[in-house]
Amino acid sequence: MATRMRPSDEHGFTLIEVLVGIVLLLVGVLGVVALVDGANAVTSKTKAREGGTNIARSIIEVSRSLRYRDLTAAELLAALEARPGLEDSSASPGHTIRMRNVDYQLTLTVCSLDDPKDNLGLHPSGVVFCSDSEVGTTLTDRNPDDYKRVRVTLTWTTRGSEASVTQTSSIINPVGGLGPSVVGLTMTSPGSISDPLRIDSAVTKASFAAVTSTAAADLRWTVDGDLQLKPDGGPINWTFDWEFLDADGNIAYHDCTYVVQAEAFDEQGRAGAPYARTVVVNRDVPLPVESFAGGRNGNGERVDLQWVKTPECDVVGYRLYRDDDPLFGSPEVVTCTGQVAATYTEELDCVDEGAPAGTLYYRVRALDTSAAGAIREGAWSAQITVGGANALPTVPQNLSTCIGGQLDCNGPDGTPAPTGAIVVSWDPSTDSDGTVEFYRIYRDGSTYGDRHDVFFPNPGIAWFEPEEPDGLSHTYRVSAVDDKFGESGLSDPVSAG
Repeated sequence: MATRMRPSDEHGFTLIEVLVGIVLLLVGVLGVVALVDGANAVTSKTKAREGGTNIARSIIEVSRSLRYRDLTAAELLAALEARPGLEDSSASPGHTIRMRNVDYQLTLTVCSLDDPKDNLGLHPSGVVFCSDSEVGTTLTDRNPDDYKRVRVTLTWTTRGSEASVTQTSSIINPVGGLGPSVVGLTMTSPGSISDPLRIDSAVTKASFAAVTSTAAADLRWTVDGDLQLKPDGGPINWTFDWEFLDADGNIAYHDCTYVVQAEAFDEQGRAGAPYARTVVVNRDVPLPVESFAGGRNGNGERVDLQWVKTPECDVVGYRLYRDDDPLFGSPEVVTCTGQVAATYTEELDCVDEGAPAGTLYYRVRALDTSAAGAIREGAWSAQITVGGANALPTVPQNLSTCIGGQLDCNGPDGTPAPTGAIVVSWDPSTDSDGTVEFYRIYRDGSTYGDRHDVFFPNPGIAWFEPEEPDGLSHTYRVSAVDDKFGESGLSDPVSAG
């Protein structure tokens, strides 16, 4: 009887083998994801700690600017409110300082200590002594308040983990210092009895008088930490002049808020307590705004305008004017897109959406406040002309993203990008009747309010995200801007984060 031949067996993967392969693949992928997430977490935590350390150091420096007798936790908190960047940024109880998208909760203690090296004494009322300060039983030490300890603790949360940093500083009581202390510092010209001191007239110098507790061999005075020329007088009464102009008549100190401090030394170079005064300098209206430029951006009749910050730090904003007459006979105030204040902007750029067709002329003025608090205008900037035909640049193409630390993720100079940094690259655009001056970066949208940054190519086209990673995914678009501020259309979006 003939035997039927069986076809060859067809072997394949069993269900168990497929499941085992999937598990192994998942383990490998999850391991890589965990490594990347861990690296980003370490970067965020390190930068948050650096920010906390810098804030703590700044608070310690502010505590040293207060008079010893006024140095309390309440007075130090009040001084922080007057310092930009150190003020309370939250409406909730306590003092919260916000820096780089991190909220730092401040715990502050200021207390006095009695140094046993000069004996101990009874703790007088009205002085807050530290809990660990030793206490005497007699009047052996008639001044037990030898120095104050300022302790700054900042607590914050980064990527779900709480962290803290503490810095402590000791500030010696000038009465018990080894060297002579400065016990008085007054501005004699122009006269001012306010606190802080104010200079609201166009003087070229301010004169000061300093008094030391005992005879001093030398007195050094600084403006914001910069050592100045030697003073006159001594050994107890000293005078010096703060010149606002340099030897060539140029402004050396612009309108701003400064700290003038005097410190005395004996023959051995030992110093006692310094004395500092805050001085608000408001000598004149702001200087003319520099590097004012603009042009029609190609989106209807809208005009893009930009400028650089004036050197005075008391400038509150900028007011732009537009006219159709080159002689600027009847200028009107420009309202910028997204402008918060009624008649001026606090930014360094402006989009004039109300610009009519035709040739227009623009100027800008910086604004500050008078001694009475009224807004006042500075000098005119140079006038710019906006008008004429302009071909727009080509739209940037082939956008791509990478994260610093990845293979071949390089910056514009061709070197590897910083680890964790978001990098966006694209092909260069061209302009038929001019040059491409810079690129605008849009994030999470395509409106004027979504303008995130500008990038000047030198030499490559690879932009770094300037903000700290926030753990979120963002969408980026890019436009090219020519030498007449004509802006191309937006590129296709790419996502990263």
